[in-house]
Amino acid sequence: MSQLYVHREPISGPGAWRAADVHADQSWIYTLTAADIGELERAIAQAKKEGLPTTAIRSRHFPLPSFAAKIAQVWRQLEHGRGMAIVRGVPVDRYDPEDLELFYWGISTHLGIVIPQNSKGDLIGRVEDTGVKWGEVRNGEIMRGYVTNATLPFHSDTGDVAALLCVRQAKLGGLTSVVSSSAIFNEILANEPDLLETLFTGFYYSLRGENGGGVNQVSSYRIPVFDYCDGNLNGRYIRRTIQTAAKMGGPALTDLELRALDAMEKYSNSDELRFDMMMEPGDIQYVNNFIVLHSRTQFEDYEEPARKRLMIRVWLQVPQGRTLSRPHETLFGEKTPFLTRAQAMAKEGLVAA
Repeated sequence: MSQLYVHREPISGPGAWRAADVHADQSWIYTLTAADIGELERAIAQAKKEGLPTTAIRSRHFPLPSFAAKIAQVWRQLEHGRGMAIVRGVPVDRYDPEDLELFYWGISTHLGIVIPQNSKGDLIGRVEDTGVKWGEVRNGEIMRGYVTNATLPFHSDTGDVAALLCVRQAKLGGLTSVVSSSAIFNEILANEPDLLETLFTGFYYSLRGENGGGVNQVSSYRIPVFDYCDGNLNGRYIRRTIQTAAKMGGPALTDLELRALDAMEKYSNSDELRFDMMMEPGDIQYVNNFIVLHSRTQFEDYEEPARKRLMIRVWLQVPQGRTLSRPHETLFGEKTPFLTRAQAMAKEGLVAA
C-alpha cells in the first residue's frame, strides 16, 4: 500500500476563489444571444430529424458550429477557472417539455457523456419535491435529498460535472450556494492543520441500497475529501452519505473524524467563502465536482403542480477531464452503481474500460 500523501501548501489560482472574487468578476456567466438561441433551435430541428429519443442524441446529432466556441469557454472555466459556470437565458417558456429537454441535453453532450444518476438508470433527473422524506427507506433504497424540499448541505455529485437547468423557482427559498473546495482546504491548512490527514484519508460512503445489495452496504474503501493528484487539489464530500455509512454498516466515526466533518461544514458555510445565488428560470448551472461544492436551502412550493419548483439535472463524465486517483475515479468503491469516466467512454466506444 502506498503511503498517504497529505498536501500542506496553500492552493492558489482561479479555482481557489472566495466569495468576493466571484462577486467582483462574473466572467463565469455566459448569456445566450439571439444568434446562439437561433443556432440551438436549428440544432433541435436537426436532432429531431434523426428520429431518436432525446437520451440517444449525441453531439454529432446536435451540430453547433458557432456556439461550440462558447461551450469551449464554459469547459475552460469549469476545468481551469472558477470550476463553475452559468449559461443564462434559455427561453424555457418557449418550448414544450420535450424540446426543452432536448435543448439542454444537446448543449450538455458537447461538454461530456451523460451518465445515469440512480439505480433506475435515469439520465435526466427531475429535482423536485415528490413528498417523500430524505433518508426514509422505500423499496429497498434510501430516499435522496433531491426528491424532497429539504435543505441540501454542501456536497459534490457523482461524475466530473453536475448540471442543473432551472425551469421554475419555488414560492419561497431554494437558494443555491457554491464554495471552492480549495478555499476550504486553505482555511483548514491555516487554522486546523491537524485535521488534514483525516480528510486526505477520507471516509466510507453509504451505497444507499442503489447497487441492489441492501441499505447497509458501504463503499469498499475510504473516499478522500481532499486528494492531490497530478498538480491539482481535488475535493469530494457528502457528509450525509458518510454519516449514513457510519450508522448502517460502516465503522463508527471517531471524535477526530467528527471534528473534520464539522470543520468542512464551518468553512463551507463561511460568509467569506460561500457564494449565494437564486437561479433564474432559464439558467443552466454547471459545476466541476472536484473544484466546487454546492448546496440548496429548504423551499416552500406553490400549491398548483404547474407552478412547483423544478430543476432538470444531468451528470457528465468528461473524456478530457483531470487525472484522478483511484478512490476519486471510482466513487463509492468497486461496488458503485455509477459509471466511472472510463466506463462511460467505453460505452460510447471511445476507449476500452
